[in-house]
Amino acid sequence: MKKKNKFIIFMAIVGLSYSIIALLANYQINSKENKSRPHGSQTDIPELTRNNYLMGFLNENRSSYRVSFYDINIDFDIENKFINGHVTIKAESLNDLNKLQIDLAQNLNIIKVSSRNEDLTFTRELDAVLIEFPYDISKNNIFDFTVYYEGIPQNADNPPWAGGFTWSKDKDGRDWVAVSCEGEGARIWWPNKDHITAEGDSVRMAYTVPSSMVAVGNGNLRSVENNGDKTTYEWFVNNPINNYNISVQIGNYVAVKDTIVKDTTIHEMNHYVLDYNEELALNYFKQSKEVIRFYEKYFGDYQWYEDGYKLIEVPYLGMEHQSAVTYGNGFSLHNGVRSKSWPMYGVIDPLIIHETGHEWFGNSVTAIDPTHIWIHEGLQVYSEAIYFEDKFKSYEVGVHYLNSIKNRIVNEIPIVGNENENHWALHGDTYMKGAWIMHTLRSVIKNDKIWFEILKEFMTENAKKFVSTKDFFNKVEQKTDTDYWYFAEQYFYSPNQPELEYFQTDSQFSYRWNNVNDNFNMPIDLLVNGKEKRIKPTKIYQSININKHSQIEIMDWKFYVEPKKTK
Repeated sequence: MKKKNKFIIFMAIVGLSYSIIALLANYQINSKENKSRPHGSQTDIPELTRNNYLMGFLNENRSSYRVSFYDINIDFDIENKFINGHVTIKAESLNDLNKLQIDLAQNLNIIKVSSRNEDLTFTRELDAVLIEFPYDISKNNIFDFTVYYEGIPQNADNPPWAGGFTWSKDKDGRDWVAVSCEGEGARIWWPNKDHITAEGDSVRMAYTVPSSMVAVGNGNLRSVENNGDKTTYEWFVNNPINNYNISVQIGNYVAVKDTIVKDTTIHEMNHYVLDYNEELALNYFKQSKEVIRFYEKYFGDYQWYEDGYKLIEVPYLGMEHQSAVTYGNGFSLHNGVRSKSWPMYGVIDPLIIHETGHEWFGNSVTAIDPTHIWIHEGLQVYSEAIYFEDKFKSYEVGVHYLNSIKNRIVNEIPIVGNENENHWALHGDTYMKGAWIMHTLRSVIKNDKIWFEILKEFMTENAKKFVSTKDFFNKVEQKTDTDYWYFAEQYFYSPNQPELEYFQTDSQFSYRWNNVNDNFNMPIDLLVNGKEKRIKPTKIYQSININKHSQIEIMDWKFYVEPKKTK
């Protein structure tokens, strides 16, 4: 079948997508009124409160040490929604120190902090805990301390957008518990150095739950110890992991075993679902292998084979927990919670491709500050357009997908705000506009070979590293020999959508940029009587000669601009 005919059939199948998109309340990131994300909304940059300063800034009591290992031990009293735990933090001193800051939500009570069998003095200011050692720790030493704590952790008001613990019931009325905390921070349920760059080299998780239930964490299951009424599940992650990605899921789970082959190695994929969904998941979760192969093709190797990959059924929509992606879309390509509002054309589960993609965007390549979180979300949504382009062998399908999400962009605040302020820029423009910015940059560069090299090299060269918006554009400049920082300043650091003002006479087409920074000089493509022509507008009117009654189309399906006819 010819490509054009395939696309016509394809478009007929998905024609209802646009009417469905009005249901995006299910995905919660487009509404101008929605402020369920505590650290980002569509219309406001969050206030720099004292607590956001303490969490967002790496002061001397945080920058003086590096965490190398977390040993997390938590006993869950599910009936009372209560946790009792202790976390041992192994760290390396980067400077001479005798005090340091860790972070734990103020509603959780610290029983004691100890090191070398000695209780340590500590004080609290909001979520920051200042620990003092009775001795000096010299630079480049390894040391450890343990925090004992308890309390009722934050409830999830609207997970995953307003996170915390979800205390739920499954279809059989049994307890079903999960945590999600991107934006809120891991400190809402365990003590840690709660900054996006403060990843341990490895993490052990020991979760104690009622013996009738199963506790699932990240990485590999090391042991199960039955103590009668309670059972401890020990999980281990061998790689660096963002603190907010460390998770626990508790329910009547069964393992659904699968494998994926990478080169000549067979890797296990042990998904976890509620017992009554075992057969369903065995058939449905196979699509995750296609997703992983797609991301490896365009963005480099999956970085966590050592820790495995699994999908875990949860009582909320889902989250990108590293090596333990949580899933709650209802096992349906068309009728799942998110499927109703996300045009995935019946070929892939939107939750599986989105959250699995974060194993690359966010979990491997991580923003150096949460205000640059478009590197996680904007690149992720854009990668979905690339998936459809690859799946259907049609650039037009990818453009159709991007057009289907375009009306969710509001252009009220910049995508990138201030660093060091705990600003988790998780508003809708970070996702949708971020994707359109990448699509626009591809059109500006106008060389797909170079464009896809930029994406893959950026991801592979920065695997398991921290990056900023500037780092991305440095890679673009390296590959194109062109400084596109003017582009970043306009699209990421300003909320304004460029306007291409124009008017047409019998002999000329005149145009200029409006609503742009003074240094904005992005080229854009037109169709002049069906023939593509590139122009380079400035803020001053320029003109090209045309024939009488020429048809001029501004190619706004390739560029995120607003055409405005002025005369």
